[in-house]
Amino acid sequence: MSTTRPGVAPTARRLSTAALLALLLFGLLGASPVDARTNDKAKPVLFVHGYNPTSSSTNCGGDFDKMIGQLQSQGFTGSMVRVGFYSGDVNCDVNLRSYGSFGDSSSWKAISKALSSYIWREYTSKGIAVDVVGYSMGGLIARGAVLGTQRAESGFAAPIDVEDVITLGSPHNGAAWYSNACLWGQCASLKPGSTDLNWLNQDGNPQGRNGTEFTTVASDGDWVVPTSSGLYMTLPSTNKVRYCCVPHTGSTNYMHTSSVITRSGNGLAYASQ
Repeated sequence: MSTTRPGVAPTARRLSTAALLALLLFGLLGASPVDARTNDKAKPVLFVHGYNPTSSSTNCGGDFDKMIGQLQSQGFTGSMVRVGFYSGDVNCDVNLRSYGSFGDSSSWKAISKALSSYIWREYTSKGIAVDVVGYSMGGLIARGAVLGTQRAESGFAAPIDVEDVITLGSPHNGAAWYSNACLWGQCASLKPGSTDLNWLNQDGNPQGRNGTEFTTVASDGDWVVPTSSGLYMTLPSTNKVRYCCVPHTGSTNYMHTSSVITRSGNGLAYASQ
């Protein structure tokens, strides 16, 4: 005798069961990285400065205050956090010396470990996703923090929830040819073929806890980081932004050029199409 209920075919029952299982799995496993995106302007944004070859001090405000002001005028309402790491850094909101052990001449990879600890302790462990803007070496620090936590490497925190990363003139495949003269210290970690850059480039698109979207920004007018190096990640072409004439340093660099800031804001707030 058939046990099929009147009006409910076996195929329909199977579909209903499959749909129920899918919902249960969704509830257990959570949304996919794409679904997990917040796509808004309310997240905290961390700003990480670059390498200073002449001293152990960088003015975080001088680097980022113009960019922060324009982003806020574009509707960003989340906290804007200027992140330092040199012993003499000024006008920074946090110094990563409180989250790791490294010196002024330590490789950017050591600073990545401290950044991962900072993001985990202050944000991810509290259920807060963040965005990061990294200028020059700061982009390597941010990318390294995502990679090291994804790979569960020694010295890095648990996987961190970094939703978007913008790298501005970052030497993903090494700084300009003259950096080969760097034989030690932080400078040596930035030259093409360095041990730490080889480590970083094992994964051209590392992912944070709920997925991370990177946008690389480079310029043909940058004499410190070649355009090819500034864009050297495995990303869709829409996430590789090339300018003709933006210099690496000075009053018209990446963080002081309105078009670059606007494009960076779009990368922080919206998913790539």
